[in-house]
Amino acid sequence: MKDKILKIEKNIWNAYNKENNIGLYNGLSGFILFYDSLYKAYPVEEFENKLLAVIEKANELIEEKQNSISLCSGIAGYGLTLLRLKADSIDISEDYFESIDTFLLEDFEFLSESNNFDFMHEAMGIAMYFIERYKLNKNSVVAEVLDVFAEKLIYQINIDFKNVLGKFEESRGNYYSLGMAHGVASYLNFLIYLKTHFTALNSDISKTLRVCVDFLVSYKKYDPKTKQYYANCFLLEENQFLPSRLSWCQGDLGVSNALYNTGVFLDDPILIEEAIALMNHSVSITFTDSGVDDFGFCHGSTGILVQFYLASKKYNIDYNQEIDHWVEIVKKQTNNFEEYLWYENSSNLYKPKYDILVGAVGLALTLLTIENKIDTKWLEIFNLH
Repeated sequence: MKDKILKIEKNIWNAYNKENNIGLYNGLSGFILFYDSLYKAYPVEEFENKLLAVIEKANELIEEKQNSISLCSGIAGYGLTLLRLKADSIDISEDYFESIDTFLLEDFEFLSESNNFDFMHEAMGIAMYFIERYKLNKNSVVAEVLDVFAEKLIYQINIDFKNVLGKFEESRGNYYSLGMAHGVASYLNFLIYLKTHFTALNSDISKTLRVCVDFLVSYKKYDPKTKQYYANCFLLEENQFLPSRLSWCQGDLGVSNALYNTGVFLDDPILIEEAIALMNHSVSITFTDSGVDDFGFCHGSTGILVQFYLASKKYNIDYNQEIDHWVEIVKKQTNNFEEYLWYENSSNLYKPKYDILVGAVGLALTLLTIENKIDTKWLEIFNLH
């Protein structure tokens, strides 16, 4: 597998000069995470030098143009990546992170006050940066920022979760998402991560988790076409479900992870059993029924196989056969790990991608993980733990 990973790395590096986004999910911050992980797995000077080069380019881009604040594509994701660097040769000053704090704070507070908590694009994702800041030095200013945010989130969920969860799009109208990227599963996992790592939080989240779980389970409905129990979205005006693919961003795999974590936190064996049953049922879903069109992490085969791997570690269940099965599918989709094509729904075209969300970086990190070259902690950036 090392040869395959290094083959992918060469393609990632060839794409590096063309990448002009700083994002964690869609740009250079994902490249930084990859080269930091690769250098840890294979500590050779070449990978350290490439890591430094990507950081330097990202810094230059930040100075040249306005950037978003989000975890997905902006400064929050970049800052989180820098905070998680493992390479000893890189030392970033507290002043630099304080400047990121200042850049993010006003918009972070605005998003929280306006009930915009989405993990990928809004307040929960930005909070991941501040949680990491708190974990490293227990900064009192950061603690106050997080405390205000956390109390707001918990309060709003407790009084009216539908108002927090609901979104509107022209194509969908008003809707609720259920999955890991934008939906109820994301709230469950984030709340547990917040309570676990923001140790200064005094509020009990048990009631809040129950509110989310009760809502999620109330929308459980088996779909004979997708073979899944949890839809992507529920469309309010049309009173119907939008079906899920088998994936990270939506569907039963992410819901299983969230229910398991919630069951452990609440000491609820029924939730744990439900989580395991969902994962075991997902084993039977074929590639044809999965709805998968490409190899990517977000809604492709890579995201499926890494969730089976994580579940095997957490649930103490052997999913090696399923992992190997999806590795073979990825191998075919990428022409033996040499082509990295993302399927764009709007154009019905396949396009080369190298980022972490839908491209080669996500695949390379996943292969490093299933080969036990790195641990699964990087999956926390995708709200998986």
